[in-house]
Amino acid sequence: MKTKVSTGLAEKFERDGFAVVPDLISAEECDKLKTEARRMLDSSGKPGTSVHLHMAATSPLFRSLAEDVRVVDALREVMPHGVMFLSDKIVYKSADKTFATPWHIDCFYWRNTRPKLSVWIPLDDAAAENGTLTVVPGSHRKDWKMVKMGLPSGDFVNEISNADWREGDIVTCGIKRGTGIIFSDRLVHGSTSNTAGKDRYAIISTYHAPAADEPFDLDFPARKVLVPAA
Repeated sequence: MKTKVSTGLAEKFERDGFAVVPDLISAEECDKLKTEARRMLDSSGKPGTSVHLHMAATSPLFRSLAEDVRVVDALREVMPHGVMFLSDKIVYKSADKTFATPWHIDCFYWRNTRPKLSVWIPLDDAAAENGTLTVVPGSHRKDWKMVKMGLPSGDFVNEISNADWREGDIVTCGIKRGTGIIFSDRLVHGSTSNTAGKDRYAIISTYHAPAADEPFDLDFPARKVLVPAA
């Protein structure tokens, strides 16, 4: 099945640092992925954590999602030099994991490596009340500083220190489950608090243009070229 990619996806990504792809996967697929995520968290997740890495490395279901033609078709629009899968992770919020994810940029966590982007897909309907993604459009064009901080889970230890945007600049991504948000590793993003008292699962898959392995890449066993370099 091929995705009907929105016209102007590349332009939106270039302008805003992110782009939304509605109905990327179905509600039924979301349910299956949630069941698999729960199984993996119970069997091999770190106690108390809200993030579980390397889903595609051990789960055929998540491997299939990372390589899905619908995802790849959307990525082709914003990655003209080819598509290589690097890694993925489940981000889980629940009634006892209510904290907001702090403002951050992903490239801080993989400094001095090639540019990357990620695809965020909520497996539950995502809204301000249950910890949805928040972004600052256009922030990928500026340099940001990160400082150490801490969350109860220990999953996020840094946040942006030189924030200069206004409240009205923030977009809270209230979206239906199965929607995809493609975003730059330089885009400022975070999440709202989960005050709904319900579970909220999302899968984040990361990609970059095909090239020879960098030392950083070797920690991710599921990496694979999906669209060869032009």
